[in-house]
Amino acid sequence: MEANDDPIKPVQTLDPVEHPLDLLIRDHDLVRKLADKYCHTQDKEVQKQAAKQMLQALHTHSRVEESVFYPGVRQIDPAMIGHFEQEHLKTDDLVATLQGMSLDEPHADRLMRELIQSTLHHIEQEEKEFFPKLEAANMDMAPIGLEMQSFEANLIHMQSQAGIDMHR
Repeated sequence: MEANDDPIKPVQTLDPVEHPLDLLIRDHDLVRKLADKYCHTQDKEVQKQAAKQMLQALHTHSRVEESVFYPGVRQIDPAMIGHFEQEHLKTDDLVATLQGMSLDEPHADRLMRELIQSTLHHIEQEEKEFFPKLEAANMDMAPIGLEMQSFEANLIHMQSQAGIDMHR
């Protein structure tokens, strides 16, 4: 595995504040790599680790999009953002279900594959249909990028604190 193939290693991009779509694409790329790893191995431990990482990544990514990104760009295409929010509700439910069960349960694999399929479709729609509209609008994305970066950092901090508190 080359260093750039490591799904956990960040990829150098443009300034995330000035180019917040790069933050989202970084997350999308991580999910793609984890989905590929999950779907193309027979090793149950590798699948479990990929699934755990994907569920965490999707949870964090969804919070950032739902709380900051979508409200900040809604005016570009309100109907499409509404559609994305509906897809997020389904994804959030699947993520919560999978996080609340053992990944060894028989139907966990079916739910993971359903989650992967719907998530990859959603990513494709965002990147191919919405992101070009957003770029064509020439909107100043710096305020949204700054808010996204701050929100994500706070969310990760709170998650790590919750993890520390659980182990006390």
